[in-house]
Amino acid sequence: MMNQRLVSSPNHELIARYIRSIECDGYAYIPKVFGQEEIAEAKDLVTHWFEQTLSRQSSRMPRMNRDQHMVYNLQNKSMVFIRMMMENEIIETILKHFLNDIWFGSLPVDEPNYILRSFLARSSNYQMPMHIDSFVPYSGTHPFIMQCSILLEDQAEKNGCTVIVPGSHRSDEYASQASFKNAVSIEGEAGDLVLWDSRTWHGARANQSNGSRWAIIATFCRWWVKQAFDIPGNIPQEIFDQLTDRQKVIMGFCSVPYDDETYGIDMKRSLDLLPERVEDYRL
Repeated sequence: MMNQRLVSSPNHELIARYIRSIECDGYAYIPKVFGQEEIAEAKDLVTHWFEQTLSRQSSRMPRMNRDQHMVYNLQNKSMVFIRMMMENEIIETILKHFLNDIWFGSLPVDEPNYILRSFLARSSNYQMPMHIDSFVPYSGTHPFIMQCSILLEDQAEKNGCTVIVPGSHRSDEYASQASFKNAVSIEGEAGDLVLWDSRTWHGARANQSNGSRWAIIATFCRWWVKQAFDIPGNIPQEIFDQLTDRQKVIMGFCSVPYDDETYGIDMKRSLDLLPERVEDYRL
């Protein structure tokens, strides 16, 4: 029986199939979600920002992230990335099903209240070890972190595709490195979409080609999970001014902690409490 959290959608049957796949296997592979012009524009922007930001990355980069081809905080770079990831019906419907808090209260029940934890682009070079991004394993039916990957280039075993261990999201165990040899390779084409429960054991193969393998990866979480960066406090004002109310919610503006009790105590805020200036989140 389908979980009653599923919201109605014109693509109900198709999206329900993807939801079942995530519930059973920990991931869903969805082909041909984005058009080639949109993908080409995003790839050009990613390579531009990679060249612009590579030299500015922190010297305190964790070991797994050093020397990797990455572009961080895409939400600060261009509305193109935001619209691709946050104006797609398939992505939103699936994320609302798994991550929305029905008790949030101060926002309409049919609107997203999950938030963006991190937003980056990655091109495989070295093999990425098997891992989970949920911090702790657990076998419950309610995930609190999920990831969405938009392929900007074709991915196959030769150029370092993502690998996943189906069903491992309910294993109640941390990822085993021995599982890498039997993991499923997620091969696909530019414009395809992959979503997975962040408890799912996953990694990436080494890129043995002479080319890149860029993908956009957004991590979304329930509103109460700590974001990887101070996203609300560091959105450029010119991008903030272009955000819809729905996108502001997803960025975390309705769940920013107050400084102290003289400002407020409830982290579940309504839209009418949002300031108009980003700098107000830095006070």
